[in-house]
Amino acid sequence: MLHPFMGIEEWDRAGISVEESSQRLQRIGYVDRQLMRMEAGHMTARPEYEIKGALARMLWQDAEFYNQLRNRCKQLRMGFVAFEKCPDPDLESLMTQALQSENTLALLVALFKVVKPAQIAAIQAYLRLAQPIVDEPTIGLLRHQLLDREEQISWGLQALKVVTEAASEEERLQARKWESYLQALLRAAGGIHGEDPKQAVAMEVVMDSKPFELPRQSTRDQRFQTTMVKLQGMRFEDSDQGRFLQMMLHRYFEMSPAEAIAYVHFASEGKPWAFYHDTARHIWDEARHAWFGEAALRSKGYDVYSFRNWTGWYDMTAQLFVQDEAYTHLTIAIEKAAMKYPPGKREEWEFCRDSVRDPLMTTFQDFDWADEVVHAGFGQRWIIEAVHGGDSRKAAEAAEATVTKRAAFMKQHESGDSPPDHRFAGGY
Repeated sequence: MLHPFMGIEEWDRAGISVEESSQRLQRIGYVDRQLMRMEAGHMTARPEYEIKGALARMLWQDAEFYNQLRNRCKQLRMGFVAFEKCPDPDLESLMTQALQSENTLALLVALFKVVKPAQIAAIQAYLRLAQPIVDEPTIGLLRHQLLDREEQISWGLQALKVVTEAASEEERLQARKWESYLQALLRAAGGIHGEDPKQAVAMEVVMDSKPFELPRQSTRDQRFQTTMVKLQGMRFEDSDQGRFLQMMLHRYFEMSPAEAIAYVHFASEGKPWAFYHDTARHIWDEARHAWFGEAALRSKGYDVYSFRNWTGWYDMTAQLFVQDEAYTHLTIAIEKAAMKYPPGKREEWEFCRDSVRDPLMTTFQDFDWADEVVHAGFGQRWIIEAVHGGDSRKAAEAAEATVTKRAAFMKQHESGDSPPDHRFAGGY
């Protein structure tokens, strides 16, 4: 005889109510929303390049988690306005302090020793309690989320091991104290799920911290030399090979736009949820594009640290642009313009496919083109429609003004310094 419920076990468990389900999910989701803010802010502040890219990826994943929980709670009779409120001031205290992690080691401790493991514990508690037939939509959603959440922690613990080994004994001691303090704040909240007995924070574990601030200048670790002006001083052959190297570098240098959108994401207040969801995707796309370029360069045998890493986009976002100018410049002046053909993104893909015939970069440019179409849509939604009331002409004028501002800003940073001559040599 076949199982009556398609293999679902414990079908006679009473489970928890709709109200309790939505309240538990809201707490998990609230932490995801605060993690997004942490990951965006610290992506700009942490100098380690690999950690920047990882934070961008986790930001997008956490945005997806939050969006899924937000939509599910709407189905469980909790409206969006209620869902987006802070469910517990003690949870807010935990996440406020975690944001204020003062260095990379402290950040990794906060993320992978305290907050994200506690989220997984809350999800596992939910799965143990939920009625497996009536709440199967939530159970399926959470089980799929666990795959990415557990992968985050697996990577994070490896990163934490590497960073800890490179730290001084004093830094390690401070990190242990930081973990103890955050764990105490977690207990004060009754865990992420809020069901544990709340315990007051003992004064002896409290640590002073400074409010987090976005850096005014881009951060890179000691492996990199940087430049404000893209490709400054570099010389390329006037050939397909020279253009191909430039294209790989243009992709590689897209970590700076990713950081700039992270700045916009973090600094923007009072926007609709969809804005933060879209910009989270945009940040991750730009970081992926930087990985496209890095992977292509590495596949050709280049030392990626021998090129001056471009940081100008973040620096002009933090120092030059105000209000909506940074996102206008990126989405309207640059990405919307890249839809034109020729040259545009389609022509770049054709060049890799037909002229240099490089399979890896052909795939990269194919997906880069697809992503840019999405980003142009973000510009339509958040600049043309939201800022300029649907007036494309006004948006174009605003975009042109940002181009002028950028040119003047970059001219101030031009110098006679010439980095090594990276002429393209060898095969593809």
